[in-house]
Amino acid sequence: MQTQNLIDALKGHLSCLDSEKIEKIDFDQMQEDLKTAVEALNHLQKKDQLCNKLLSDFKSEIKRMSLAISRAKGDGSTCNLVEKLLSSENQSFDELVLLREKVREDFNQSFPTKPQAKVVDTLGYGGFKINEFKAGVKQ
Repeated sequence: MQTQNLIDALKGHLSCLDSEKIEKIDFDQMQEDLKTAVEALNHLQKKDQLCNKLLSDFKSEIKRMSLAISRAKGDGSTCNLVEKLLSSENQSFDELVLLREKVREDFNQSFPTKPQAKVVDTLGYGGFKINEFKAGVKQ
């Protein structure tokens, strides 16, 4: 609660300045509170930069998966829709997480870790027949 205490102290100083009650202002305490506020703002600025980098990485992961899906399926409409959603400024983090899960689910269906269809079938006389295999299509 150090931040809340700092906010309350600064509000108190501000109210004294607004009401022009100079005799009630503790200038030494105000100076300490302002120094603490500067340190807190510097710390918050560093966190903001880190958050922006993480958010950018999060969005680029979604975009990369969406692009891979659209290339595998030969359909760019999904990728365009995802890009529009990612460029929207009013997206909450929970909505981005939901979008990532939907894209990841589609990605895992398009690029499964286990084979979903036999690519090579054996013929009755010992030979092999190679069937067509398309990424993203269940056979």
